[in-house]
Amino acid sequence: MKPSTARPLSRILAGDEQIAAWHQRMQQESQLTAAVRRMLPRALADRVRVAEAGAQTLKLAVPAGAIAAVVRQRSPDLLAGLRREGLHFTQIEVRVQVAVNIPASGKAPEQHGNRVDSAALRELAATLPPGPLREAVLRLVRRAG
Repeated sequence: MKPSTARPLSRILAGDEQIAAWHQRMQQESQLTAAVRRMLPRALADRVRVAEAGAQTLKLAVPAGAIAAVVRQRSPDLLAGLRREGLHFTQIEVRVQVAVNIPASGKAPEQHGNRVDSAALRELAATLPPGPLREAVLRLVRRAG
């Protein structure tokens, strides 16, 4: 029997230079996002993420213009806080990136009514003993047509 040559996915991904670079960038941006969020009020923190971290410029992405305005006002405090953590950025840029939900196709989804097989309901009603259940099934048959 041939020994298993399976390698962990993390080792395979680390072996590819481009994927390893993407992974490293993602980790760096996640750490920076966490640092920035610690310095902001909770109401803002969840709406801010690091879009790009250059040598001296930190680019943040937010979902609305009002949030961007508040983050821009707080950028001197953010820069000072990042410096205390050993991250020496000289500038913060804030970009508004509004999420747009575009439907998969231009067609509106079809509205399907609840279609009931009245023949099957009639057969069911015929097998039921007289009572409230039988009456309810017969009313459903009449509504279904």
